[in-house]
Amino acid sequence: MKKLLVLAYEYYPMENANTRIIRNTCALLSEKYEIDLAAARKPGPEETEKFRVIRVPEYSFHREKSTGKVTPGILGRMLAEKALGKLTHDETRMLERMYGREIRKAVRVSDYDAVLSFSAPFLPHGCASRMVRGTGVPWIAVCLDPYFSHKIFGPERLEERKKREEAVMEAASRVIITYPTDRDYLRAGVAFREKILGAEMPGIVRRDEAEDAADSEGPVRCGFFGSLYREIRDPRATVEMFSGITGEDLRMTFAGGLADGTKEDFFPAGCGCGYAGALSGEALRRQYAETEVLVNIGNAVDNQMPSKIFEYLSTGKPIVNIYKSPECPTLKYLERYPLALNLYEKDIEERPAENGAKVKAFCLAHRGDRVPADKILQLYQANTFEAFAETLQKETERVTEGT
Repeated sequence: MKKLLVLAYEYYPMENANTRIIRNTCALLSEKYEIDLAAARKPGPEETEKFRVIRVPEYSFHREKSTGKVTPGILGRMLAEKALGKLTHDETRMLERMYGREIRKAVRVSDYDAVLSFSAPFLPHGCASRMVRGTGVPWIAVCLDPYFSHKIFGPERLEERKKREEAVMEAASRVIITYPTDRDYLRAGVAFREKILGAEMPGIVRRDEAEDAADSEGPVRCGFFGSLYREIRDPRATVEMFSGITGEDLRMTFAGGLADGTKEDFFPAGCGCGYAGALSGEALRRQYAETEVLVNIGNAVDNQMPSKIFEYLSTGKPIVNIYKSPECPTLKYLERYPLALNLYEKDIEERPAENGAKVKAFCLAHRGDRVPADKILQLYQANTFEAFAETLQKETERVTEGT
């Protein structure tokens, strides 16, 4: 049995769309390969996996989505790196060296048939690039989000980031990029264009229809789940529209972290919509189960898509999709979903009452309706974890056999 080393900075007990993709994919790959997964150590209960999980110390410069407290002594290390001329505008290079050293304490890359790395963040790719050079071990980079063209970085130093990513991917045997990021990278003309394989984002799972909730009483419970950003996923137009239709027969709740912006910015006093904050574990599962109509807010950029959308589709529940761009990648999936109402945000802003009435009528008419599980699998087979794992397996066999 071939042996694979998987690098993933984020992993359980951190729970998000990327960690679910990594975990489910590695579980399927472990049926074909011996898997060792290296990830940053996080506080909280460890997960029992079908494969080996190697935990390395977590280092952090500052507080971000994927980092915790600033690591003691890290500023001193940065000054030392600066003095040696190794620290650039891209501080992740220092982290790559530090993580590479920690992983090498636990494993030898030459003991593996191939290396797979998952982003985001980008750090595992940089780490893998350093670790495989000179070993002859093939490396597959799996990109779940963009790097050089990511909206959170802004336009500053975009070309520097592009050159940086090209230098990292020079060591890759294959670069698997999920939709819609793949089309962004292909049209950008990156140097590793010939290594890119476009793939569908996974996330569709079969639900147990026996657990579908029966008809309920009281107001229709609508809900949004996911992070909110002022620039990328601003909810204010959606909040304003739902505030005009909530009442005795309809209720709207937002659940998720505020990555950019404050509660007062998005949910002013008396707005009519509830905000449950960032939920996890049992509280998140309960809120999800109790929500009868799911609401999605598309991104303001067309090279990223809320991966949460596949969790929505898997439920079979009615979905109100509010998209910000005519090129929104969610439309590729939601225009064929039998229980979707797609609304352009600009139209909502221009005619809030008319669109609010349309949303209310949709929610009341489809309360309790479900798309059959077999129908969902038929429509979105390419977005199952099985299909994604099969793609990675085929590419692993290709690079390890040199074909």
